[in-house]
Amino acid sequence: MKCRGAVSLSLLAGLLVGVMAGDLMDDLRRDLELGLFARQQAITNFQQFTSAPLGNQAAAQIVSNDDSNDAKNKPFKIEGGQRSNGDTFSDFSSASNRVCDDQKNDCADLSNKGGASFKVSDCDTQDNACKKANTPTDEDDQFLYFCD
Repeated sequence: MKCRGAVSLSLLAGLLVGVMAGDLMDDLRRDLELGLFARQQAITNFQQFTSAPLGNQAAAQIVSNDDSNDAKNKPFKIEGGQRSNGDTFSDFSSASNRVCDDQKNDCADLSNKGGASFKVSDCDTQDNACKKANTPTDEDDQFLYFCD
């Protein structure tokens, strides 16, 4: 009777190790395909909207705020935008909405000047796509954007 219990425990332990090793192998395979270990990759731009912008009016970058006086309360910073360059935000959603709105305004300004091959309504559509791209999914749970 003892021998059978020991075999069962050994079998259970072996199965558990096999399952864990399978997950580990999948993680390693994925990380090697990326070229770097995914958990070691530094994210320099949290902006997720990368579609070709109308009139070459690209959305600014959202980066980590490196100002030690401000970073704890406002960890996100806009970089490269003409309208909000250097502005900081306490949450990713506010930063991404500002970046998308700025891009929409730049696009609309260009359309209103005339000669553009798109309408202001196209800029609105692009704005919606930008905001959707920057909305965390249930799988992300905002982890991809910022983890305290």
